[in-house]
Amino acid sequence: MDANGLRDANGLRFWMLADTEDWAIASNLEYENDRASLRLASQRLLPFPSVGGQSQQEAIDRLARIPETLDRFGNRAYWDGATRRIVATGAQPSAIGIVIPPIGEEPTDLAMGYDGVLYVAIAGQILLHDCRGRWDDRRLALPGLTVWRLAADPAGGVWFLDREHRQIGRVQGLPFPDRAFRDYAPTTFRPCEENPNPPRLIQVIAIPPDETPVAIACSPMGRLALLTWKTDADAQVRYLDGERWSAPSTLERSRFPFSLTWVTPDRIAVLLTHLLREAPVYAAVPGKSLRALGDFYPLRDHTGDPFLHGVTLPPHYSVPQGSSPLYPLSLPAYATEGEAQNSRVLDSGSDRTVWHRLYLEASIPASCGIKVFLWASADGTAPDNLTQWYEHRVGERFRGAGDRAIPRAAWVSEPSEIPFHPGLLHCPPEPDRIGLFTVLIQRAHCPVRTLRGRYLQVRVQLLGNGHTTPELAAVRAYASRFSYVENYLPTFYHESLFGKDADEIISADQPSVSTGADFLERFLNLFESVLTPLEDRIAQSYLLTEPRTVPEESLEWLGSWIGIAFDTAYPIDRRRTLLQNAPKLFQQRGTLDGLKLALDIATGGAVTSGEIFVLEDFRLRRTFATILGADLADEDDPLLAGLVTSGNSFVGDTLILGDESRQEFLVLYNVNVTQGDKTASEAVRDLFDRLAYRVTVFVHQQVDPQNLGLIQRVVELETPAHVLSRVVTASYPLLVGIASLIGVDTYLGRKPEPKPVRVDKSAIGGGDRLQTLPSLDPRLEGSYQDLQRPIAEMEVPDSVPLGNSFILDGSSSRSDVDQRLTRYIWTLLE
Repeated sequence: MDANGLRDANGLRFWMLADTEDWAIASNLEYENDRASLRLASQRLLPFPSVGGQSQQEAIDRLARIPETLDRFGNRAYWDGATRRIVATGAQPSAIGIVIPPIGEEPTDLAMGYDGVLYVAIAGQILLHDCRGRWDDRRLALPGLTVWRLAADPAGGVWFLDREHRQIGRVQGLPFPDRAFRDYAPTTFRPCEENPNPPRLIQVIAIPPDETPVAIACSPMGRLALLTWKTDADAQVRYLDGERWSAPSTLERSRFPFSLTWVTPDRIAVLLTHLLREAPVYAAVPGKSLRALGDFYPLRDHTGDPFLHGVTLPPHYSVPQGSSPLYPLSLPAYATEGEAQNSRVLDSGSDRTVWHRLYLEASIPASCGIKVFLWASADGTAPDNLTQWYEHRVGERFRGAGDRAIPRAAWVSEPSEIPFHPGLLHCPPEPDRIGLFTVLIQRAHCPVRTLRGRYLQVRVQLLGNGHTTPELAAVRAYASRFSYVENYLPTFYHESLFGKDADEIISADQPSVSTGADFLERFLNLFESVLTPLEDRIAQSYLLTEPRTVPEESLEWLGSWIGIAFDTAYPIDRRRTLLQNAPKLFQQRGTLDGLKLALDIATGGAVTSGEIFVLEDFRLRRTFATILGADLADEDDPLLAGLVTSGNSFVGDTLILGDESRQEFLVLYNVNVTQGDKTASEAVRDLFDRLAYRVTVFVHQQVDPQNLGLIQRVVELETPAHVLSRVVTASYPLLVGIASLIGVDTYLGRKPEPKPVRVDKSAIGGGDRLQTLPSLDPRLEGSYQDLQRPIAEMEVPDSVPLGNSFILDGSSSRSDVDQRLTRYIWTLLE
């Protein structure tokens, strides 16, 4: 950041390094986006496989094990080799059969899908078992492909790994639900496809030829990872970006991992044959050589099987009693030293620039420290040897130790040297450890320590103890120096040593003696470091009365100046917006625009985005005139203007789409045109009179419920006393064919996700669905069919259990089941 427009009391500006793009990391550092700071990388070295111990063959043997799968309720499904069927457990301690493959077939993988379907890789095909019982088990054959491993896709469907043909594929779509009646005759005309989204192969991507694929995993965000082995090298992970693979990431000291899973949206874990007591976790960063993160993820009582396929985080691993979640222990480990350099050169624009002072916002534990190395030049070049740079130290680690000539930063009590700025750290200050540090830019071991040059290069070293890490949020360098000596003292006190003599390096074993003028310059800068921030705060004191910059605790105080009392529901940002717009609100109070502006501020822009619509009721006179049968051909009527065909064809805020006889919108106004002793014209006139001095605020359901009360309070406060107002909740954004008013209920909201039916909340046709939950264990729905018995031997139950499904095992034909099911349905109907 180059703060050209922000200068201190002496006219100095600063250059800042704070964002991830400002740093080029050389080694063992990482930029944490959540805390917006540079820190030591979380990492540690894994042990190498022992000689003569676990081998590649053992990893291959573990790859032959069939992974289990887990649904969102914690129910498991796995292959039972003794009974040769896929069984489920979870609702009860015992296991029940849910799928029986043909004799001689055995699955290679199971994966519960996000769409409620259990996907089974069997005989090179994909079997789809619907956990909601909407259709019988279906198989999807993929010619030329052999399905081996699976990974559920959050968008629906499943990814598969074809190890034999070295390809990755993606399958999407669902079978059409089974019906209890016969199919349509071939001669029946069907204008629409019966199932527009059948199961089908939609994508195939080749795997690089020099890598052996062993596992795939899909993150909750839909990011696919591929784990591969390399000959005589560490394993690699690639990530799919559209149709192409990313550059591989090497997992250091992970030779033969046999399973892969996502721990978080940006971390992956693997299982190693020589490290069965923990799961190494790596950052999901493509194109790098990665060490395992320092967090320790233990595997307690692990059976050695692959990770379970699940649809929720955290992932699970197999234990003798079932499965356990993979959680980290609070034993972090960090690199002991890391380095980074500014990714762009800091350009002051002048060769005569004197770099003045550094400010660092950092958190530095007692045993940690930060070294800042600087180099200035006229051409932007710098030596490769770091010992030639000029060192500055920050942190208690350097107190009273090392070379005393090297400048050490001092802690400042203010959160930032910028007046009234809260600082960039996300933690409260602590003396000498957390907060703002400052140091005068110097050249240690030089007779004249002033650092001159147009371009400034910055390199930082973070030092830790392996258990904690310093965090660097920002580095700011100020230039060009305002010299108290040169501006306030006679020439006698000015520096007289220049050129090579001033740049001579004094060896560390000799006394570091600077010139008298240089010492005086640095001595006076001690006072400047205190006086300049004071002058800055005085000069910028107007910020305390500016809505955008006033401290949070002073907002009520500032609002009291102009008679504004904040509603308790206003968050801090909206309070600032209200103060900024107070003059305009006072000018427009009592008008429609004023009401809209007040609502917009209170709701964070809901009026502008269309979630709230404010309607003056008198505009409905023309609408009611159409409904009540006024003379539409009256050219003298300013509202109708001779619209003979329809009064609803005028494009504006009263345009109506749909059948006039179904104007349910009119119910809001309790329209009653019973004449009684009045003429029709008098009845109409009375109706129109009731529409005067009224306003209706339509609030769409997308507005948060907690804001509805706030909206009502704002409407009551901002509406004039002679105007009647009300707040109405609109049930639908747009109802085509039921009198949708353009501008009133044409707000285009987000497509609502279907939800399960809720008691006292769901309405017929309102989008909620009555359906069984996608559970692997059907006993969670209250009933089940044990597949140990053929379906032909099962008795038809006395009542239909929710979620019941009929699964063919080869002993009964589909027609037999259809006939029995039809008879059963007729029995229920009788």
